[in-house]
Amino acid sequence: SSLGSSTEWVPSERGALAELAAMSLRRAIIRAKEAVQPLRKTSRKDQTRIGTYPVPPEASIWWANRYQVPGGEIKQSFSPYQQKIMFQWFWNAPSRWYWRFSKWAWPIGIPYLIIYIFVYKSCQMDVEADIRAKAWW
Repeated sequence: SSLGSSTEWVPSERGALAELAAMSLRRAIIRAKEAVQPLRKTSRKDQTRIGTYPVPPEASIWWANRYQVPGGEIKQSFSPYQQKIMFQWFWNAPSRWYWRFSKWAWPIGIPYLIIYIFVYKSCQMDVEADIRAKAWW
């Protein structure tokens, strides 16, 4: 009454508020779905599937198939199943390390290189110049 009609709760505004809340919820759901999608497509090298294989028992425990001969030498076999599982890891290793090095080159590598050149090497050159000026024979 003393507040006026602008602050009173009208049923039609309640419906608009519910619509606004539903729209915000829909937008949040869409943003969450977009956030979990992969950022870039898988490379062609990794797209080709060799096949699906069950994990063999010898891959679960790496050192389970070792045996000792009477002379004391320990021998271990590396089965084709283990090779098939580890092939992906060895095949992707160069690209993984290139990505790691290129990711940390600017934030870590370049500042350390600049510090090495401008601080350490300049100090070393100053010391050598001082030695040559005072006690060079």
